[in-house]
Amino acid sequence: MREVSTRSLFSGKSGNLLCLIDTSTLIYLDKLALLDRVVAVFSVATIAEVTREFGRTPKGVAIYPAGEGSTDRLLVKQAVRCHAVVFSEDKKVLRHADRCGLEYYNTLMIVLALYARGEIDGNSCASLLGRLENFARYGENVWAFGRRVLAELYRKNERLSPDIG
Repeated sequence: MREVSTRSLFSGKSGNLLCLIDTSTLIYLDKLALLDRVVAVFSVATIAEVTREFGRTPKGVAIYPAGEGSTDRLLVKQAVRCHAVVFSEDKKVLRHADRCGLEYYNTLMIVLALYARGEIDGNSCASLLGRLENFARYGENVWAFGRRVLAELYRKNERLSPDIG
């Protein structure tokens, strides 16, 4: 997989970035009690199949109708139609999004983006990352990339204002 730029997610603009979320990321964000915050910051949507897998329709998440085929493929196909970013923990989904030229992010990067945008403070970011580490099944390369991004944010003390494009 190519290394993805974090520009869109970290841009600081609220509500204009459409993100299609899959079941795994809904579960992770729910475990972190962060789902409502993510929905408030980004325009979050999913497909009906994902809400069935998740067991409920999260408040504020737009739902696209059901289709035929695997949930993973349907989610990415909808993201292509909408020119949306993909939120997923699933390597198959991320690889498919990559092949389709879409930007994609996991929960680790979503937490870091919230920190970069000033939506959460440093203590909250550290706490969330510690909790995520207890259950997320990321490889060491993913954690290492996240540590590099966080170190860069700390180094620059970077906070993006909502009006920076």
